Amino acid sequence: MPLAPLAGEPEPGPEPEPDPPRFRGAARALISYGLLVLVPLALALLLWRYGVDHPVKEITGATKAAEPADLAGQVLVAGAVVVAAAGALGLAARAVGQSPVVGEILAGLLLGPSVFGELAPGLSKEVFPAAVTPVMNNLAQVGVVFFMFLIGLEMPLTMLRRLGGKVLSAGHAALAVPFLLGMLAALRLRDEYQPDGVRAGPFLLFVALSVSVTAFPVLARILADRGLIGTRLGAMGLAMAGVGDVTAWCALGVVVAEVRSDSPLGVLVAVAEVLVFTLVLWFAVRPALAHVLRVLEARHSGALPVGTLITFFVLVCAVTTNALGVHAIFGAFLAGVVMPRSSRTVRDFAHRTEGLALWLLLPFFFAAVGLQTRLQSVFSLSALGVLALVLLVAVAGKVGGTFAAARLAGEGNRESLGLGVMMNCRGLTELVVLNVGLSLGVIDSRLFAVLVVMTLVTTVGTDPLLRLLRLDRLSQTPGGGLLPVEAPSQTRGTAGTRQP
Repeated sequence: MPLAPLAGEPEPGPEPEPDPPRFRGAARALISYGLLVLVPLALALLLWRYGVDHPVKEITGATKAAEPADLAGQVLVAGAVVVAAAGALGLAARAVGQSPVVGEILAGLLLGPSVFGELAPGLSKEVFPAAVTPVMNNLAQVGVVFFMFLIGLEMPLTMLRRLGGKVLSAGHAALAVPFLLGMLAALRLRDEYQPDGVRAGPFLLFVALSVSVTAFPVLARILADRGLIGTRLGAMGLAMAGVGDVTAWCALGVVVAEVRSDSPLGVLVAVAEVLVFTLVLWFAVRPALAHVLRVLEARHSGALPVGTLITFFVLVCAVTTNALGVHAIFGAFLAGVVMPRSSRTVRDFAHRTEGLALWLLLPFFFAAVGLQTRLQSVFSLSALGVLALVLLVAVAGKVGGTFAAARLAGEGNRESLGLGVMMNCRGLTELVVLNVGLSLGVIDSRLFAVLVVMTLVTTVGTDPLLRLLRLDRLSQTPGGGLLPVEAPSQTRGTAGTRQP
């Protein structure tokens, strides 16, 4: 029993309750925040203030390279402008019956110093500052490597074997005749246009080759649009373009080896090494690659390991031919040629690669070409004469050489002329060749601009001339079309349908 309080003492009140746990926790949190957050931040601000007020130490004997504040942001801005312009003009070209590559080449030229740089020089420098150009060029070269892989993959090997000697003879004639005329034109141009320090041999070979190229991919797209892809004549034209492309890339490899080598023996060694590499790829790597892909597909390994394997293979081939003294694009082309065409995963990889290369990386290539092209240099009286000579050689050589070879093979006048018009199509393939020549210093920027205009004119003229000849009224011939696995992707409705 509790004791009663004594007389006169106050009655004790209730005992104070202890602090609630929630209050103690909040107090500890405030103290912790102040000590571990506010105090360090205050000290850091004091140190920052001290550092700002401290005099800057002068650096003598060296200069710091100027770097853009936000290079990645500038590349993204340039990329957005390039992709939008290429897409818009590609759609516009298609709306007027041209291949999208025509609009995309125009977009690159319009974004360059010839138009955009002339009309709005300040804005042009903001969109394409000097630091962005090398990045765009590097992205463009990656896109070209994978574009060349797709070109090799689309080579109609079965159709080439099936059509035989007639196509081989006509395809080589479509290359040899303009090559001869181009050599004669190069002899006429070398005094004024051969760059200093470049030997005559590489210059003559490159100019002759540059007027001899046919764009197999854009031709496939045009023939599909004209309804010629399933005719005997359309199949023959594609096969001839394939023969010409393979031969032209081999010839370009010889030109690059000639530029990079100091002696004829060095050229022969480089060509021999590439030939051995090609044989190894065809007879050893190709069957092994087909076996590996079959095993991966049977195990349902998925697209990721297969895509990684193919990407690695393309890059290794490109690096190898570059190390052998030939351009990297030749290795990527060989990688496509030896790739198994019947593989479902390979076709899926090609579809995905087309999307990245054709929608993003190749527009950078068109812009890079445009930034290096000054059309003003073409509009002088002497340059216009050179352009007329180059156009005459390019068109007469391609159309005339093909016409003569087709007539000797038994084709009619209309069919032979149609084949000549097909072979005169150049497109992106020609721009790739020209860019290689400019990067090697074999041609200067003036002749580069002339050859770019020639490329655009001959590509634009292909489709209207085919319509004028009304080759789509030729009867369909059974067996004249492409085999399903050999048809170029442009005819299958993949991403490649928007590009040459």
